[in-house]
Amino acid sequence: MSKLHVTQIEGYLSTTLKGRIDMSDYAHHSDTSQVKKAFLTRGLGALAASHMTETPIAELGSAITDGSKDGGIDLIYFNAAELTLYLVQTKWHEDGHGSMELGEVLKFIEGVKKVLDNNLDGLNERVQTKRADIERALFDANAKFMLVLAHTGQEELSEEVEAALSTYVETQNDTSELMFLRVLKQSELHKAVAAGLAGAPVSAEVQLYGWGQVREPHFAVYGQVCAADVAGWMKANGPRLFEKNLRQFLGTSAVNQDIVDTLVQRPEDFWYFNNGITAVASDVAKKPIGGNSSESAIFECTGFCVVNGAQTVGSIFAAATQNAEAVAKAMVPVRIISSAKSADPFASEVTRFTNTQNAIEKRDFVALDPQQERIRQELHIEGVEYAYKSGASTGTAAKRFDLAEATVALACSSIDVTLAVQAKREIGKLWEDLSKAPYKQLFNSGVTGPMVWQAVQAMRIVDQALAATTSTYSGRENLICVHGNRFIQWAALRRLEYASSKPFSRSEGEVQAAVQATIERVIDLVKSDFADSYPASLFKNLAKCKALAGNA
Repeated sequence: MSKLHVTQIEGYLSTTLKGRIDMSDYAHHSDTSQVKKAFLTRGLGALAASHMTETPIAELGSAITDGSKDGGIDLIYFNAAELTLYLVQTKWHEDGHGSMELGEVLKFIEGVKKVLDNNLDGLNERVQTKRADIERALFDANAKFMLVLAHTGQEELSEEVEAALSTYVETQNDTSELMFLRVLKQSELHKAVAAGLAGAPVSAEVQLYGWGQVREPHFAVYGQVCAADVAGWMKANGPRLFEKNLRQFLGTSAVNQDIVDTLVQRPEDFWYFNNGITAVASDVAKKPIGGNSSESAIFECTGFCVVNGAQTVGSIFAAATQNAEAVAKAMVPVRIISSAKSADPFASEVTRFTNTQNAIEKRDFVALDPQQERIRQELHIEGVEYAYKSGASTGTAAKRFDLAEATVALACSSIDVTLAVQAKREIGKLWEDLSKAPYKQLFNSGVTGPMVWQAVQAMRIVDQALAATTSTYSGRENLICVHGNRFIQWAALRRLEYASSKPFSRSEGEVQAAVQATIERVIDLVKSDFADSYPASLFKNLAKCKALAGNA
C-alpha cells in the first residue's frame, strides 16, 4: 500500500498548496518531473509543520526555505504560542521506500548550527527572510527548537543517522530540554492527510470516577480520571487536544517538572496536590454502561478540548513515558463543560476566565521569611522601597527594586559562580526552600538592607554597560552576550573587585572597561572551549560555567 499512500499524499498537497508555494526558481526548468518533485518536497515540509503545530497548511507556504544554499533546511517556522522554532528537512520518495541519507542529515545539522549561531551568511534569501522569527527564538531563553525530518518512505532511520542526530540533540540538552527531534515517515504523514489536518474535532471517551453533574445554567460533569487515561488523550491527539487553550504544553519547566516528580514519586497524593483539568466539549453524552451509579461512568465527548491544565496533561504524558506503572496509580480532578446549548462566546469565556485566576508561585512564599521584612524596614528608613511581596512595589524606579532584582544582584555578587548560574538557569530554585541553601546563602541575618541595595545598584551599573556593549556585536557573539548576561555580570564584578562590605564607587569608565574586557575574554573562551554549544544552554550548565570562571 506504500505507493498508494504516497499517491494520496501527493494528491492532497497538489490540491491544497497549488499556487501557494514559491516555485519561481524552477520557472525555466525544462524537466517537469523535477519541478513536480521539488513542489512535493516543499509541500511535504508544510504538511509536516502543519501536522506538528495545527497551523493550517495553506498558511505555511511562506515558511518554506527549500532551494539552493538552504543549509539542508527546507522549512523554518516559529510557533509563537508554543515558543518553538520548527526546523524541517524533507525527502520525497516516489515509490514509498527509503529514509534519510547520512550526508543529507549532516548537512541539516550544520544548517541548524548556523541558525543557532544566528549566522545566516551564505544561506539563501528564503532563509534570510526568516531572520526575525529565528531571532525571536534565539533571544528568548524559554524558547525550544524542534528538528523535524519528514519523508515518504516506510523505512526507519539508519543507525548511523540516528546516532548523528541523537548525539547533536543530546549535546544541546545538557542542562535542560531545549531541543527535540521528531521523525515523520510515510504512515504518520498519511494519517495527517486522512484527518484533513484542519481536521475532524477531537473525540474522547472519558471514564469519570466519583462523578457528578451540573445541569443549569450550563451542563457539566465532574469527577476524577486515571492519569494513565489522560496520558492516552495526549498520545492520541497531540497538540490538537489544546486547540482552544491559551497555551500549548510548554515542555520542561520548573512547575512541570514538579508535576512529573509528584507523579513518579507520590502518585497516590497527586489528586490532592493538583488543581486538575478543565475541558470543554461541543457535546457530552453518558454511555448506558454503569447505569445511574455515581461510582463510575463513561462519557462520550465530541469536540473535546482542554482549556485549562495543558501543563498537567503534558506532564502526565511525560511522566508516563518514564514510569507508566506509577502514573497508573494517580487520579486527576477533571471537569468537562458542554457548550452544546450555550451561546457561542461561552466556551471562549470558560477558556479566558479559567486561565486568568491568580496563581501562587514559589517566590510568593518568600514573604513568610522574617528576614525579608527586616531588610525592607532597614531600607525604608533610608527612603528605598524594597518590594519582596508580589504587587507591593511603589515609589520611583531609581529608589525601588523587587525580590527578583535583589536575588539576581546577590547571586551575581557571590564569589562562587554557582548562584549566578542558577539565577540564569531557573531563578525559582533559589527561593525553593527558605530553610537552607541556596536561599540562605543569599538572604540571612548577616545580610543588611544597605548591602542588598548596594548590590542592586552595582548590578544596574554593570547591566547598563553590558547592554551598551552587547549592541555592538552580532551573530553568535551577540548571543553569547545575551544568554551569558548573568555570567558576564558575575565575572565583571569579580574583575572590579566588588565586595558587599564596601561602597561601590567605580566610575562609569572603569565599569565600561571592565565589562568590555570581560565580554572579550568570555567570547574567546567560548569559541575555543565550547564552539558547538548553543549559548542559551551553555550558560545554564554549571560545570561549563565553572570551567569558564576559572579562566575568565
